[in-house]
Amino acid sequence: MRRDLALRGAVLGLLAAGIAGVIGFVEDNGSRSVAFALVAGLGTAGAIAGYFAFRGPARAVRNVTEAAGHIGEGELGLRVPDANGSPGQLTRAFNLMADRIEQLFDSVAAEHARLEAVFDASSDAMVALAPDTGVRFLNPAAVEVFGIAMADAIGRSFIETARDYELDALVRRVIASGSGETSVVSFGPGRVSLRAAALPIREGGDWAVLLMLTDLTEVQRVDQVRRDFLSNVSHELRTPLAAIRALVETMEDGVDAEDSPEFLRRIRQQVERLTSLVNELLDLSRIESGAISLQPENVELSALVSEAASLLRTRTEPAGVRVAYESEPVSVEGDRASLLRIVSNLLDNAAKWSPEGGTIHVSARDEGELVALCVQDEGPGIPGQDLSRVFERFYKGEASRSASGVGLGLAIVKHLVRSHGGTATVESRPGEGARFTVRLPRVFVGKH
Repeated sequence: MRRDLALRGAVLGLLAAGIAGVIGFVEDNGSRSVAFALVAGLGTAGAIAGYFAFRGPARAVRNVTEAAGHIGEGELGLRVPDANGSPGQLTRAFNLMADRIEQLFDSVAAEHARLEAVFDASSDAMVALAPDTGVRFLNPAAVEVFGIAMADAIGRSFIETARDYELDALVRRVIASGSGETSVVSFGPGRVSLRAAALPIREGGDWAVLLMLTDLTEVQRVDQVRRDFLSNVSHELRTPLAAIRALVETMEDGVDAEDSPEFLRRIRQQVERLTSLVNELLDLSRIESGAISLQPENVELSALVSEAASLLRTRTEPAGVRVAYESEPVSVEGDRASLLRIVSNLLDNAAKWSPEGGTIHVSARDEGELVALCVQDEGPGIPGQDLSRVFERFYKGEASRSASGVGLGLAIVKHLVRSHGGTATVESRPGEGARFTVRLPRVFVGKH
């Protein structure tokens, strides 16, 4: 193709010259040599003209052919030089086609990048499977769930990757029926509850089914918290209400005049217990919803601890429990009423578990941009299985179910600390007490 067009032009010119020579020879034998020379010269000129006339199109075709080969190998940015005349139509059409191909590839690459970003960002495990259940794609969450490297999973059958016959059967049913299906399965040695949704992919090539796995552990935990709440609140409401009802019925049956004040005192005590419970529920709801207004000011922690301890004397003095602040004065910027509530709830919790004559150790330390307040009791400690849940609202460990309260105090601490931009943690070993640590920014960063 490099010189085909130009050579064809030359051949045509020479052929025309030959024909003209024959014709001249036949028509005029007398001037044969002159005519032959003239015709030969014209033929040669025609051949040269034909060569140059076809050289431009030949070059354009050659450039287009070479560029098409490079584009086919992935060099999408390659273009051919523009040509003059009719060959220019070919080069311009080719360059326009190459521009559109490059735009199409860019669009496909961008779409692929967006799709991959969505899959990678998802906390749900996603697996794309071929019609023969071979694994074609899986996201990082699926890699974590199945415990297998992506490179090892791609190309394998799904049963080899998941090692779960229930999931494999679900996928095969969807491939066979062509309709989506959802199921809850217990997966792995830990029997983790997963919501498995298998959806057919229409016209997806070798992607026949997309399997999505959602971990239901957190959902089940929240449901357990809800059940604990209903159990604890119903118990806490039922107890004082039953006591009030019994006291009222006794008074209706008639009591001595000297006993009436005692009955009324006990009724008032139960009413105050109910009021405290309702107030705590309302306070927690307001704190969680962000409906409280925080007024930051500089607060000295030793004075705050002293005030909170004085408010708890009715609980600590009968048991001989002492509150000891064991640090130099440290200040923090925050809402004073909220900080007092935090310290009071921590001291109240520590007093609840302190033995008679025990000491609640309170300390504060400067950690640069943070201030840490620690409250350590001398109680029996918190079992390991309860440590991760002590700040949950309404949660009560087995050891504390007989104690007063519904498990709202530490939940209130956690949310008030968060509203100040801080954190609350707990450390404990059975028999060595519990150590609660609240870290607050030295400079207030919460919402006013």
